[in-house]
Amino acid sequence: MTAPVGGATPAADTPGEAAYRSLRADMVLGRLPPARKLGLEGLRETYRVGVSTLREALTRLASEGLVVAEGQRGFSVAPVSAGDFAEVAELRLLLERSAIRASFAAGDLDWEGRVVGAHHKLGVLEHRLLAGEAAEPALWTRYDLEFHLALIAACGSAVLIETYTAVYDRYLRHQMVASGFPGAFAGDMAAGQHAALRACALSRDAEGACRILDAHVAGCVADVTRTGALLPFAARRAGHDDAAGDTAETAGDRVYRLLRTDILRNRLAPGQKLKLDALRDSYGAGIGTLRETLGRLVAERLVVAEGQRGFEVAHFSAAELRELASLRLLLESHALDQALRSGDVEWEARVVAAHHKLAQMEDRLGTGDAAALDPWRIFDSEFHRTLVSACGSRTLMATHAAIFDRYQRYQNKALGFRGAIAVAEHAAMRDAALRRDAAAAREVLATHILGGVDHALASGAL
Repeated sequence: MTAPVGGATPAADTPGEAAYRSLRADMVLGRLPPARKLGLEGLRETYRVGVSTLREALTRLASEGLVVAEGQRGFSVAPVSAGDFAEVAELRLLLERSAIRASFAAGDLDWEGRVVGAHHKLGVLEHRLLAGEAAEPALWTRYDLEFHLALIAACGSAVLIETYTAVYDRYLRHQMVASGFPGAFAGDMAAGQHAALRACALSRDAEGACRILDAHVAGCVADVTRTGALLPFAARRAGHDDAAGDTAETAGDRVYRLLRTDILRNRLAPGQKLKLDALRDSYGAGIGTLRETLGRLVAERLVVAEGQRGFEVAHFSAAELRELASLRLLLESHALDQALRSGDVEWEARVVAAHHKLAQMEDRLGTGDAAALDPWRIFDSEFHRTLVSACGSRTLMATHAAIFDRYQRYQNKALGFRGAIAVAEHAAMRDAALRRDAAAAREVLATHILGGVDHALASGAL
């Protein structure tokens, strides 16, 4: 799972987990700069673990977007750019605003104590920084994250918090690469904004907190854009794009694709133990490749690592389904707004084509053709992804896709074709998109997703 920078070390930290955490922190804090080649021999000396353990950690970090896996050419630290920073910042704001509203509404006295305590630590450190004292970057980033997590801790969604934490670290990485430390600390302004956020939390002024947060994040993005601090790293991006253009599927990619598909389709059942010897026979891959693949799936929350006891497929729960649905709705609604504003006639044509294929399968299902169920699920996913494909943010699209897939695993288990209801909702979304009616599209989408959750939970399959 994603390990937030500066967080406490788990009591049962394995050597592999420790290496992953250290590598991740060094990337987020800019100690391993963008585009740096990650030679395994050199990393072995630095992180004191074997090559196979390093490969597992780097493959896991590649799933989080912090590392680029270059096939047979090894690994490098993922590049950054001002455009990426703007996308990550927009996504951070979307998630944090939503979580603040829910948290401020639900928070109790214990939550207030957590907010006040987290701000106290951050405020003491900021006071020292303003006085010119030295401080460790990891400590500042830890206290900053702890405060922002405290603000949203009562939101009621572990899925939202874990997604926010991963996005926060990507935001922080851009900030640290651009400004270093203490340049990433915006002095009196940042300290004042943090104090104001604390006051808003205690007075339950969620909208005031969102306005302060907007200014807090926008100021940082504007400074980075104005100074051009990320331009040297963006110039190197072409090399990474060229590497990514090597589309030949490796053995590891093949095993990842097959295992992931089997988990999403529930051919590997929730809670099922994933024994390496059995997987080796089933998927025709070596133990090392399987461990790397399972590490990637751990990062995606599809597999659970049990320390020395191995791996198992992630369990289902009604609470997680509701959280995934809520986050999917948040992300997809926002992306729909952007897509309906920006989409051109080519996008419209893709939407119409995707809906046509989906409607054909719906017609077949309506006549009782059970063989159309799997194609219908594929085309349902394609239709929803096509609707948001013109949103203009690769970061938003990737995050939506990850949440959508986790949601779809539940759908594949418990949500069958809902007949005329689903047909009408898909057609209504298509029509709203073509006439650029964002409000109607969001309304239908909410009915569609929340109705699907009710249907899945009522089925008893979970």
